[in-house]
Amino acid sequence: MRAAAAPAIARPGPSGAAIRRGADLWWLQPSAIVLLVIAPVYLAIMTYDFARVVQNVYVPGPLYGFGLVLILAIAVGVQLALSVRREGPVLTPPRISKTAMMLLLVPTLCAYALWFGPLLGQPQLLWEVATGLRREIRDSVSTVPGVTTFTQFGVAYAIAFGIKCGAGMQRVDKVERLGFALIVLLAVFRGFAWAERLAVIEVLVCYAVARLAYLPIASTRSWRLAATAPAIAPFLLYLVFTASEYLRSWEFYSKQYSSVWAFTLERLITYYATAVNNGIGMLVETPDWPLYSGAFSLDWAYLMPGLGRLLESSFGSPQGLYKDFLEIYARPEFNSPTAYFRVMLDWGYLGSIVYFVLGGYLIGRAYAGFRRGHLFGLLGYPVFVLFLIESLRYSYFAESRVVPALGGLILVGLDMRESRRHHAFREAPT
Repeated sequence: MRAAAAPAIARPGPSGAAIRRGADLWWLQPSAIVLLVIAPVYLAIMTYDFARVVQNVYVPGPLYGFGLVLILAIAVGVQLALSVRREGPVLTPPRISKTAMMLLLVPTLCAYALWFGPLLGQPQLLWEVATGLRREIRDSVSTVPGVTTFTQFGVAYAIAFGIKCGAGMQRVDKVERLGFALIVLLAVFRGFAWAERLAVIEVLVCYAVARLAYLPIASTRSWRLAATAPAIAPFLLYLVFTASEYLRSWEFYSKQYSSVWAFTLERLITYYATAVNNGIGMLVETPDWPLYSGAFSLDWAYLMPGLGRLLESSFGSPQGLYKDFLEIYARPEFNSPTAYFRVMLDWGYLGSIVYFVLGGYLIGRAYAGFRRGHLFGLLGYPVFVLFLIESLRYSYFAESRVVPALGGLILVGLDMRESRRHHAFREAPT
């Protein structure tokens, strides 16, 4: 029977000890993320002074308590998945062809060029954002439906690049490294100009998790340092958030706070607190839920050509309910709806529990595969980690941005599977 923990790489380090992988770090476990990060932050939200920010306060209350049940449902699903023990060794690290990398990189760069290319003729817009005269450029530059979504191939590229760098099975050339640097820079630019920090978060988080899959940690000291990384993560988040808010909002609020640090700390907490308040408020102010439409848990389906019209003809267009709620009961500036209560709006109490238990099960299987080098885990777990850490604020798998990202990952998965099959055939005894 397989041991509960994946074996360490059986190569001796400088001290003679086996080299362990970053994939074995305790804080990458989904249960640790849920129970030691998401649940405590969610409970702390109860102490937030909502009255200073919004007029209608829905926290605490019975629905707030049920939100904790949904968070714990993910942990239950994870444990169910990890209790299913399957024999099998850690697989040989995969290879990813340069062709597959370019099939992700080129559409990403082209989509960014089409999206933000018009700014070359309007450089004053960026100067206005940088000097605080405007918060973003959304009112002056528009997306190109069906084209700019290909920027999300950058997420798949970041994961593939992280795996390829860590696996050490093939050379990563300068073009691929330059491509990753460009994707990061464009994501940062998007976060600055389009006020979309998630674009930066998804690229960096997905790359980091994918890179850890094969990151060798040889010494005991390095392992201990890596194990304490979560202790500094909140400070890094605070620094990055402060930098982005300094450019985005500080000019508008500088006279109301003693320092930018006090402003950004309060604002960071406010984003998460109001997301929970908004989610519960939607349930309180919306009659006759659950809607059984999928409009809030699978919003991307309503944006698909053909499928979207079919769904709207069957269930109407309930997405407008949330915009109306923000205008009447909340504050449009803080418009995050959190993942948990969006699912409740669609599927009710029992349906939402089933949703998150099944989601937790998939996350658990992806984590197990991640540690053993299975393609589903290597490619899928970085996205699941992103979903978890953003779940209090944002429902990642509900949004249209996830569709091209997953499409890109399928392309990489097919390439990796073909490569494994090819090399297995070449290495088979004759």
